[in-house]
Order: sequence, then C-alpha cells, then structure tokens
Amino acid sequence: MFDERIVENNIFSFATNELSQDAFICWCLNWINMPVRDDNASGRQFGARFLSRLLNEAYDVSGVNQIYIFRQLLNIDVLVLVPELQVALIIEDKTSSQEHGNQINRYKYLLSKTFGSNQYNGLDIYQHLSDNKKEQQQKRDGTACWGAVNSIRWALRDEPGELDLSKYTIHTAYLKTDWFNDDDWHTVRELEKDPKVNTYMDGPEFLSLLLSCREWNNPILMSFVDYLGSKIRTTIEHSCFWEHYEDIDGHIRFNIQDTAIAQRRFLQTVFNQPNHEAPFMANLKQHVENIDDSYVYGRIDDASHTHTIQHGSSFGTPWSLMHFWPRSLDRTVDADYWGFQNTNEDNLTVKPYMFWRIDKIKEGPVLSLRYYTWWEKGAGDNGESNTCSYKTRVYNYINDLISSSEKISLILADINKLYGNEANKGKVWSKGKLCKQYENTLLQFKLNKILIDWNDAAKRTEFISLIRELNENLTQEIKKVEWDLVRKGVLK
Repeated sequence: MFDERIVENNIFSFATNELSQDAFICWCLNWINMPVRDDNASGRQFGARFLSRLLNEAYDVSGVNQIYIFRQLLNIDVLVLVPELQVALIIEDKTSSQEHGNQINRYKYLLSKTFGSNQYNGLDIYQHLSDNKKEQQQKRDGTACWGAVNSIRWALRDEPGELDLSKYTIHTAYLKTDWFNDDDWHTVRELEKDPKVNTYMDGPEFLSLLLSCREWNNPILMSFVDYLGSKIRTTIEHSCFWEHYEDIDGHIRFNIQDTAIAQRRFLQTVFNQPNHEAPFMANLKQHVENIDDSYVYGRIDDASHTHTIQHGSSFGTPWSLMHFWPRSLDRTVDADYWGFQNTNEDNLTVKPYMFWRIDKIKEGPVLSLRYYTWWEKGAGDNGESNTCSYKTRVYNYINDLISSSEKISLILADINKLYGNEANKGKVWSKGKLCKQYENTLLQFKLNKILIDWNDAAKRTEFISLIRELNENLTQEIKKVEWDLVRKGVLK
C-alpha cells in the first residue's frame, strides 16, 4: 500500500527558511564565477540569465566573468557587486513573509553611506525614532557601515585599478517564492516610484525562469524546481476555500481555516476585489500542469473600490482582513495607527477602524465585521479613560445603526432564509458584544453552512449578491455619520 507520508527525498523540502533560499540564490549566481569550460557553460549561462533578470535586463551581462556575493552584510539577504558594470544589487529574499520595518529603504541608505555615495542619502530611515534612540541607532549604523566597507574592500582587493565604490549604481530586487499579497504589491509599487531600476519576482515567475533552463538538468536546480513547483501547486489547491476534509477526530475542516490564500480568495470572490493574471502565467502553464488560477498570483488593481487585504496569524492560526473602507487618517494630531493611545480625546477626529475579517472560532470558520480602537489596559468596562469611553460610544452607535436599518435587517433575514432548513433553523449570522479588548465584533457569519453548499450555483450567487448589498448599505449608512458628533457624545 502507498503511504502518503513517504515523499521524495528532496533537500529543499527540509531547507525551507530564508537562509536556505539565500544560499540557493547565491549558488545560482555564483555560476558566473566558474571557470570558462565546456562543462560549466550551461551553469554560467544560467547564472548570467538570472543576474540579467534581477537587474531588470538593464545591462548586458554576457561579458561578466566575476561577481562578488555577500550574505547578511548590513543585514542584506544577498548583496551582489559587479565591478565590470559598477553595479551593486540588493536582493531582498522572502519565502512567505513580506517586507517589514522599511527594510529595503534602510538597506539602500546604509549601502549608499557605505559606498560614500549620495544616491540614497536623502532617505529618512530614522523618522519613527525619538531623538535619543535616533542617535543610538545612527552610531550603530555608522559602525556597521565601517565594517561593511572594509569587508568589501578586502573581497575586491585583487580587482584592477582603484576601487571607487561611490561610482556604483545601487539596484534593488524583491524576490519571494510564494504568492504576492497586498503588502508585497505595495512594497514593489513603492520601488517603482523610484527612478532607479528595480526588480521584483514572485514564486511562479521565478519557477518559470528556472524551468526555462531545465535542459541543463543540474540535480540541484531540478530539486529546487520540483520543490517550488510543488509549493505553488499546493498553494493553488489550498486557495479553493470551499474544499473541506475530515480531521483525525472526524470534524469537518475547510481550507479557509488553515491557509491565508484561501481566506484571501474568499474575500476577493465575495466582495468583488479585482485581480488580474500576471502575463508570465501563460508561460508557466506550458511547463507545469494544473497551474491555473487568476486569484492567486494576479496584481491588485488601482480601482477606488479596492481595499487592502492583510494577513496574519494568532497562535499559528491564520487570519485575513479587508478594510471596510479606505482608511482616512483625518486627524489633527500624530496619533498611533492602531488606536490613538497617547492622545487626548478632543483630538480624535479619525473615522473608526472597521474591517471584514476571516477567522476561526470553536465552531468553525467565520466572517466578521469588526471595530478596532485602542483599549486602555486596566480601564473599566464602561471606560474610565477618554479613549475607552470613545470606543464604547462608537461601538454602541454603530450597533444601534445596524439594528435600526430596515434594509440591513431584511438582508440579514434573507441570508438566514437562504441557509435555513427544517433540520437546522439556527441563525447563520449573529451580533457581537463589546468586550474589554482592542478588537470587537459587530456582525458575525458562520461559514460552515455557506461553504458546504458553495457548489450550489444558485445559493452561491444569491449569497454573494446579498453580502455585497449588505456591504454597500453598511458603507453608505456609516459614511453619512458625523463622527465628530459621535466622538463628542452629541450623537448617541
């Protein structure tokens, strides 16, 4: 009998972290440094092709015979110096996470400082720090840059002529061997605003590039191709949020409970978030069977109705949220994004932070409408501080608004009718309650019944129509609210 737990013994199935992937990227590029021999010809050609793509094909790399590769210099995942072209390439490598802490701008700034260049000296990477912490970080960075330039000069000591790093052009490449979420697209869009040439590549495009060189038939290359192809196919399979299985205890589990990509696809499908298939997918389909899903790897659209979808996990369980409306930071003070702590209530002029969230509770997956505002720890349930009282007032106001709307009530009743039957008359939706925590539920929909019947085209179409109508009515109702008056307690 075939045991599904026995898999092909591929080293990349175990070497899955970013450091391992860094090593593979370095291995790919280092073929350029191999001696010019017949047995190295395919590898050198492959390395040059990869380098050209990372430099956005802005240079002729065919004559490059020597590059210098550094790992974790200035905390940069992979830094490649090409003396013949006077180019420095920063590669930010991701497996499944996204950029954080303004990483790329920080690397560009520090490398510019290391090179004695003014290419990126205008970037303010310390703006979020207090004066004291700013000074400390600048000292640490200065020491790191001093060490980096010495490492570079030592590595390039045999290069002919005088080494003038200030003449090097700095490029950035963002490579992720997974699907791009909205945060990733926002990152690369930031890069695109810079006049310098920058490159980005996601999992399918990287796989497509590797497959274009598979005639080489190098065992390490093919092992990574097999690993990445399997990873992408699994991602696509898991994006089918309505698919379900029985766990070891006989309980039904849906893909939407286990993977962010399934949650994303549900939100995109239900709320009509546009996504467009990337052009290289057509090439990829020529090489890999059963790769076909426009939801997974398409770019988000710039349309005004698009709201960012964010992903995260709590205790290992993924969650995803979509902004209820574009977050307008209409405020008179520099308050914290997540809730306006450290500010007086009189200065709270921002709309409440609301969003649709996919999560899991004990009974299974849920779609919730939630409200998030800073809740001061130690405060009473009714709010013993200004920010708490503001949160309570807004939450209660929104709840009352939802309850008093005839249109919204009818839509919610129709959703219950759609999935009700004689055997099970329980509500699909329920109202939340205000709790002493940052995030509170306004409406919650249990998705078990909905997803079980997802292949019923008539039910699915009606449900999507009702949810979109609900979202539109909620948006219009809440947009009309004068939030300053709610904040001041005039509207209750």
